[in-house]
Amino acid sequence: MSKPALIIIDMQVGILEDPDFPILQAQQLIDNINHLIEKARGNDALIIFIRHTEAVGSPLEIHQAGWQISTHLQLHSSDLVIDKYTPDSFYKTSLRDVLDKHDVKHLIITGVQSEYCIDTTCRSAFALGYGTILIEDGHSTCDSNSLLADQIIKHHNQVLGNWFVTLRKHDMIDFD
Repeated sequence: MSKPALIIIDMQVGILEDPDFPILQAQQLIDNINHLIEKARGNDALIIFIRHTEAVGSPLEIHQAGWQISTHLQLHSSDLVIDKYTPDSFYKTSLRDVLDKHDVKHLIITGVQSEYCIDTTCRSAFALGYGTILIEDGHSTCDSNSLLADQIIKHHNQVLGNWFVTLRKHDMIDFD
């Protein structure tokens, strides 16, 4: 029986340390994800970091400091890192091929930003037939012009949880 894969989306320096767009409770998010990473490693589950890449001059420009995965996360040499160029972790990436190669049928999704890459990836995973758990206290965002970050997170938990994913808190996950 296959184990689920832990998918950690866009936990990069250029997003987590942007003073103009602070991620709500970034340190708690990092702690929750590190807890999931420990549990996943302890059960030999596949851990995949998704890294967003943008054009030259962007805070997420390839090979620049902001593009790197946060050093506050427990990234290990055995973890996989997949680069993406859109909010969808599946679109024009190797993610689906990697999951197929490892016979993964279930995903546990965490990371940033709730209304962009988390939402889009959860919907794509559903459309592709993956059983998906969204960590309800394991994704975050920053305030927008019209909504506070906390409102955005709650809204996406409600919308995604009503159709596309199963919601679970980070401390309620098993990787068996």
